[in-house]
Amino acid sequence: MESLNHELFEFAQFKSIPRLSREMVVTEKLDGTNAQIVIGSSYMFQSGLNVPPHKEVGGMAIAAGSKNRWLTPNEDNFGFARWVYENAEALIELGEGRHYGEWWGSDIQRGYGLKKKIFSLFNV
Repeated sequence: MESLNHELFEFAQFKSIPRLSREMVVTEKLDGTNAQIVIGSSYMFQSGLNVPPHKEVGGMAIAAGSKNRWLTPNEDNFGFARWVYENAEALIELGEGRHYGEWWGSDIQRGYGLKKKIFSLFNV
């Protein structure tokens, strides 16, 4: 006969269910393509291994990626890398780090009837 697991028979109180007690923004799930922007010091990009293709702007470096790979304007994903490179000076203002979002709009998935593409950050 197998030995019984005595912990199973000890009384355990049901854990509290967390409540939503802060402000939040609820949005529609956008139907586009996953994208990311990585920003760091030019030195950090130069000293690391497997450095992604990037553009340098005033001592900072910026790189564009999709869900699965690094992007360049020549090896792009619906024009996202080109947009990142063209808007690098403004995007550097996001600050150092990895910024995930959705690249959506014209000619991407359902398009939403837009004539342009938009980058929406996941965590603003």
